[in-house]
Amino acid sequence: MLKTLIERFTSLEANAVDAADDHNRVHAQNVAPSSIKLESDIARTGERWAKTLFFADFPAAATPGLLDMLTTHPSADIDISIHASPRESEQAIKQFERAITDLDATRREKQQRGGASLGATQRRLQDHKEVLAQLTDGSQRVFEVSVYLTIRGNTRKEVQETTNRLQSELMKKRLVTKSVDYTQDEGLVSNSPIAKDTLGQTTPMLGKAAGALFPFSASTLIEESGVLVGYHATTDAPVVMDRFDRENGYNILTAAKIGSGKSFGTKLLNLRQLAKDPDTILIMIDPLEGFRSLSDALDGEHIVVGGTRGLNPLEIKQTPTHVLRDAPDIDPFSQRFSSVMGFFDTFFAHVGNGLDKKERAVLGTTVREAYRRNGITSDPSTHGNASPTIRDVIGILAEIAEDAAVFLDSVDTEAADPTDLEVEKWQERAADLRMAMRPFMGNGEFSNLAGETEVNISDEKVVYLDLQQGEADREIALMMQLLFDSVYQRAKETDKRVILAVDEAHYLMEHEGSLQWLDRATRHSRHYDLSIHLVTQELKDFFVHPRAETIANNCSMKILYRLPGLSEENRAKLGLTSREAEFIRNAKPGDRDRGYSHALVSVEDEGTYPVKVTALEEEAQLIETSDEPPNNTHRM
Repeated sequence: MLKTLIERFTSLEANAVDAADDHNRVHAQNVAPSSIKLESDIARTGERWAKTLFFADFPAAATPGLLDMLTTHPSADIDISIHASPRESEQAIKQFERAITDLDATRREKQQRGGASLGATQRRLQDHKEVLAQLTDGSQRVFEVSVYLTIRGNTRKEVQETTNRLQSELMKKRLVTKSVDYTQDEGLVSNSPIAKDTLGQTTPMLGKAAGALFPFSASTLIEESGVLVGYHATTDAPVVMDRFDRENGYNILTAAKIGSGKSFGTKLLNLRQLAKDPDTILIMIDPLEGFRSLSDALDGEHIVVGGTRGLNPLEIKQTPTHVLRDAPDIDPFSQRFSSVMGFFDTFFAHVGNGLDKKERAVLGTTVREAYRRNGITSDPSTHGNASPTIRDVIGILAEIAEDAAVFLDSVDTEAADPTDLEVEKWQERAADLRMAMRPFMGNGEFSNLAGETEVNISDEKVVYLDLQQGEADREIALMMQLLFDSVYQRAKETDKRVILAVDEAHYLMEHEGSLQWLDRATRHSRHYDLSIHLVTQELKDFFVHPRAETIANNCSMKILYRLPGLSEENRAKLGLTSREAEFIRNAKPGDRDRGYSHALVSVEDEGTYPVKVTALEEEAQLIETSDEPPNNTHRM
């Protein structure tokens, strides 16, 4: 039996092995299954099933990476082998000379008869002459090439379904595969690491065409200042990215269907960033406790937001001098004003039908006046003054409702006096706005937002802002927007790098009116060394409005896990190729046995990389929750 194995799995005769006997025995034992049961078109190897195909036909013109879809196919467990043996140059030259003679005779015959395919024959003849010239001068060689594909699965049905799907996809590339019926054992040998082609299903190819078949090299990203994102799905090369080394901002968009690994991967990436740069500040906003495990592991400050804890939507912080010097185009006061109005847009959309243009004009004037009365203007040097509150805004609205003429005269002494009708409308709208803002007064549901901020995150390195205290969706959206603002203001004050990770980020996209400030925040975040990491399972929410789409495009890095429902329209908006889209539609979610989850990492100006996201045992213990499967391996 041993002799049979050695002869089958190697190119040596059994009686010639001698010193190589032990060596070959080890190889045979390592690659052979524990048991094998052969059927006509499939084999059972151990507890699994396997089916081997050979490539029977190839396209006339081969492009590089012709087979790379096989090694990155996320829904298939496959092995692939390519055998290439060079023909003797003299033999190849003689064969091409004979082929040229035959083609020339065919050409003359068609020329005499006026055959419709004369042009095609002439092109083939010219191609053969060019190849013959290359063979003669030694710049080209002919190879006998065989390619084998083994599909594996836990059941016969699974293997057959995967085989049908792969054959259909390969056929689109004019790659014809056939089952090695009645010789599945030979197929397993030919596709084993021993590299002995026992089937001999060869096709003659030029060297360039044979080279185009090889999918075993692919570009990767390795930035010395970065952190490990994962391993390339094709080559297992590390993909190392520095989020703070991007020219167009440091923001990341992560999206995936629930259970695909996005929360685990996000926590893993941020954990590695803190390990790489201990001075980085990590702030996490989360309505569903997805980030809590990482915060607890890092002994972060856990702040439950809601109830009576105060937050001031109008709070403004001083912008550092170096930021103003390095980014003369930013306007901190306009940014803050836009953010405040975005907050009110969200609030009024929740309690009614939103703000119409006239209501917005009255409220905008009121907010500006509240800042002015605290000595805060567009001059950045005034932004260290005490910030106004919603109570101040409500008080000013009362003044307008009582006597708009006096208010308007005090706000703009150079403007023409308002008409009686204008005064009446100002007073009416101010009164309506004030009544609609009753939830901020007394013991109203949002009274905690009417005063000073009581959430202090200025001295913490890791902060977990917990929004899970049973708020309704409308409250979550409002509070998330406020917390985002608070962190943005914090980032302005520090000279350290800040990561703001926002889980369930689709809450920020719910209202068109609130998108303006978010758009501006994402565009200018890099001025404050702020990396905004938006995490969502509702990718479509980033494409419901042009401004939301702009926010997605402002993320110079995108990490996309399994998205089976990705539409062609959104694929195009993300700038993905059809093959990249297919990868994430069929990406494997995180699994304990598998030890990784698939993700597509897109880095602006660098490229797009299919990766396996994996964690060390020590990392997984820090970040996984009881209901979260770890993506852990021992490969590093």
